[in-house]
Amino acid sequence: MPAPRDTAVVVRAARLYYEQGRSQTEIAHELDLSRSNVSRILSQAKERGIVEITIHDPDGPPRRDEALEAALRAAFSLREAHVVSAPRAPAMESVAREGAAVLAQRVATVRSIGVSWGQTVQSVVAELETLRPRPTPAVLPLVGGHSTLDQFDSGESVLRVLASRLGATPRTLYAPAVLESATAVATLRGESSIGEVLAAAAQVELALVGIGSLGRHSSPLVLGLMRLSEAERAAFAAQNPVGDVCGRFVDADGVPLGAPTDQRVLALTFSQLLRIPEVVGVAAGPEKAPGVLGVLRSGVIDTVVVDVDLAREVLART
Repeated sequence: MPAPRDTAVVVRAARLYYEQGRSQTEIAHELDLSRSNVSRILSQAKERGIVEITIHDPDGPPRRDEALEAALRAAFSLREAHVVSAPRAPAMESVAREGAAVLAQRVATVRSIGVSWGQTVQSVVAELETLRPRPTPAVLPLVGGHSTLDQFDSGESVLRVLASRLGATPRTLYAPAVLESATAVATLRGESSIGEVLAAAAQVELALVGIGSLGRHSSPLVLGLMRLSEAERAAFAAQNPVGDVCGRFVDADGVPLGAPTDQRVLALTFSQLLRIPEVVGVAAGPEKAPGVLGVLRSGVIDTVVVDVDLAREVLART
């Protein structure tokens, strides 16, 4: 075979084979070549970079978008940004797998981990393999519990599943995350068994939190549990809330909101979250962009894990 073949012939053979699914015998007949020549031409197409073969493993790690990651880091002064997608996999699954990979990378170097609740956090923990790091890190709740917000179908809480994957015994907060009364929250915080756990949680070296957006997923459920009066709902709406983390809401500029919602949550405060060495925030789906943008502007997130569509929508709104 003359070498190299004319580019037009190589491209024609490659299109027939890779795009139209024609056999080498059929291509040989159409191009008036021998079958062995067609085989060499197809090899040459790969060698010359005319054909590139990419293998998409649905069970492999999600693909990362470095350009979007750099843009997020620059826009929000983040330590790390992980922007992922995977072929034929939902956004939540891609984010969960990448979030689990980030968590697995960190656990060997930290002595304590705090965890919130929510669908995305639960998905991350579900993807985490059993690791058994040594020494075993302490595992603590950043918020109180609630069966609707932090339980797997098995009935196990996110906190307990995470601890079991790390071979740890969790510190449990035996109190609900959201209450109907600010007085009840203050009373529970005064209980030594609860206050001590929250104080310990404020000292963790790594936190895994879900980023919520007003009206999406767990966010409306959190508000519903507060049983706000009509006047309180009006006061809340007047603060222009957009997103939340650990049940605490922020406005579009990232400013944490005060009463009435801030007083109904049994969780670390924004000030405490800001003092944790690394807070990893996870979210999936472009519909969560308003909330994610507000929370990123608050400065509480150090490392973010999101899907490609969500990252694009967040950046489009900046």
